[in-house]
Amino acid sequence: MNRSERSILTVTSIGHALCHWCALLVTGIFAQLQAEFDLTGLQVTSLPVIGYVLMGAGALPAGYFTDRFGPKPMLTIYFASTALSCVAAALAPNAIAFAVALIFVGAAVSLYHPTGLAMISHGFEKRGQAMGIHGIAGSFGLCGGAIAGLLANLWNWRLAYWVMAAVAMASLVVLLIMPIALRDDPRKDAKVEQSTAEPRRAPTLLLVLLFVPMMLTGINYRAIMIALPTYLSGDGGDSMLKSTLVILVFLAGGASQFLMGRYADRTHPSKLYANMMAASIPLALILAWSGGGSYFAIGAALALAIVHFGTQPIENLLIAEHTPPSLRSMSYGLKFTLTFGIGPVAVPLVGYLWDVTGTLAWTFVFFAGVALIVAILIMQLVKVVDAQSAAPIEPAHPSPCLGTVDQT
Repeated sequence: MNRSERSILTVTSIGHALCHWCALLVTGIFAQLQAEFDLTGLQVTSLPVIGYVLMGAGALPAGYFTDRFGPKPMLTIYFASTALSCVAAALAPNAIAFAVALIFVGAAVSLYHPTGLAMISHGFEKRGQAMGIHGIAGSFGLCGGAIAGLLANLWNWRLAYWVMAAVAMASLVVLLIMPIALRDDPRKDAKVEQSTAEPRRAPTLLLVLLFVPMMLTGINYRAIMIALPTYLSGDGGDSMLKSTLVILVFLAGGASQFLMGRYADRTHPSKLYANMMAASIPLALILAWSGGGSYFAIGAALALAIVHFGTQPIENLLIAEHTPPSLRSMSYGLKFTLTFGIGPVAVPLVGYLWDVTGTLAWTFVFFAGVALIVAILIMQLVKVVDAQSAAPIEPAHPSPCLGTVDQT
């Protein structure tokens, strides 16, 4: 990596971790909030709901404005607004004020994914490796609830939001002083497309094969995050050891993002994505068959986490390869609106399957079914990509595809 690429990766990795930290802080301090604000269980768990909805809904307009004004100005707004909303949460005098602050937190962090990923895709030559490192930072951000609980025990729950506000402001300073140079400028590319009358709309089939699998994978991701810790803990016995191993499962999933992102730079990313989805099907079924609560189940979960979480940088790389620079951020916004917006469907579904069957094992059977559909769709995407690569280029008649295909 050159100096600019290191700067981009530093800023976006911190921004990615911060995004998930801020979204998940509240999950680690429910007990403290319940005691201080005299809330019921339903009331306290409902506090972040609107913010979580905005985290998904805000991604698409965030992508639009990033394409219009560029990633760096939007990241500046992201860090500043995240800091201010965390300060508001830390100062909240009552439950209503805290809930309103969480709405602003959700709106602020919704800016990150389409903006940060666009900066990587515009600023890197080897995008896959960068996407992998970026994914590891996001996995670290999933510890937000645990961090909040730790800080709450050290002092009180408000300290967690003060710390995040300080991290956001420090990140803003880093963003403004570090050298960042993008390889392509989405604003200039938009003007070129307009002047050459190049179509900016993708074939419907390509859009479906690109975004529907990612939406379905978002459902599977949410299902795993909900069901896996409880499923693997079983009926107790060596609970501390099992909890530690469950954490290692998720850390291994984060590490696989780096490895798969790096490998994707050297191979056909859509074929790699299809193969990994196909591999996740038997692993999910083995995990369901294991019944949970055993070390064999933890081993199966480890293999599934490596395969499943490793697909995330490949998804982001596919969007970068199949979208023009002028629509890159909006494309990422669409992805995260779909995954964050549709993914929570898994929450009541997992609960329903648990109630009906008496076990969480059927969650992983459901996972396997969804993964099979995704694998089939991605295999069709591979055919479309291969067909585009084989088609002759006609300079006088620009292709109506969403972008060029880089078969690296």
